[in-house]
Amino acid sequence: MDKSQIAIFISLGSLLISALGFVFAIRQSKINRKLEKIRAYDKVYHDASDLLLYDYKKQLGKLFESEDKYLEKAVNEYASAHWLEQTYGMDFDYPPEAITDREKADFNTKVSVAYRENESKKQGEHFDAFINYQSPVFHLKNNEFDKRFKRLMEHVTENLSYFSPQIHKSWEKMRLLTPESVKNEYIALKRINEYSCEAIEEVIEDPYLQILLRGCNRFCVTAI
Repeated sequence: MDKSQIAIFISLGSLLISALGFVFAIRQSKINRKLEKIRAYDKVYHDASDLLLYDYKKQLGKLFESEDKYLEKAVNEYASAHWLEQTYGMDFDYPPEAITDREKADFNTKVSVAYRENESKKQGEHFDAFINYQSPVFHLKNNEFDKRFKRLMEHVTENLSYFSPQIHKSWEKMRLLTPESVKNEYIALKRINEYSCEAIEEVIEDPYLQILLRGCNRFCVTAI
């Protein structure tokens, strides 16, 4: 084998190594982009899920209030008690008038009834026929919620190319509709239905809510 053939083999070897390196670089670039998409989506998914549950958690966390402070304290203790204590009974700080076992039993019944009514009330305050309290427009005056929502929107904006056309559409609409205008639409619909003989159903265009709902949907990330 002469020197020219050796040079050709060396050149071919170098070319093959370069080609393999190029293919590897492309493959690694695709993998890195996939990982970036996953990280971008993962943050949106978890933050959006938590923000959607904000009002629900806030309602569930409300303490029972009553003019009867003995009842108020007992109901709140009952609410935080283990289910076994709730089922088989627990000791309370009874009011002075509850002296006999019968009177204490009546007070226990009063506590459990008040607890159930309060839980039902909290559920009802969260689920409204005409207002979706999951929407961020009702909570942006809360500093903590506002900061978290803005951070999420900054993240979506910085990584917008990773997300689906549906999220793009909601993002664009958010730039055209103020939170207050969307909030007023909900309130107006509720007010109209309070005086209407029949329920008037109308879909409120709420891109602030839609971007959270779509952020919780894995199909709203562009194909990975």
